[in-house]
Amino acid sequence: MPITSKNVSITTSATLMHTSASNGCRIYLYSASGGQDITIGPATVASGTGFVLSSSKNSELTIDLPPGDSLYGIVGSSTHTIRLTVVEY
Repeated sequence: MPITSKNVSITTSATLMHTSASNGCRIYLYSASGGQDITIGPATVASGTGFVLSSSKNSELTIDLPPGDSLYGIVGSSTHTIRLTVVEY
């Protein structure tokens, strides 16, 4: 069960945050306040059309990602960095 941590700079194009291994994974996301709102979802995510991590406060979210699936993020303008800790099953 490998554990990895990384920072991902989310842009105005759907940005790949992580693709799970063959057994799936749990992703812990942390977004600091300030900057841009981040919308998360599939590769087709558009700003404001998925789950939004608000930039008005520190935001934390845990996601269980099925085997082989990918998680993307997008911002409406500029960029915003999000922190991920990934636990592969």
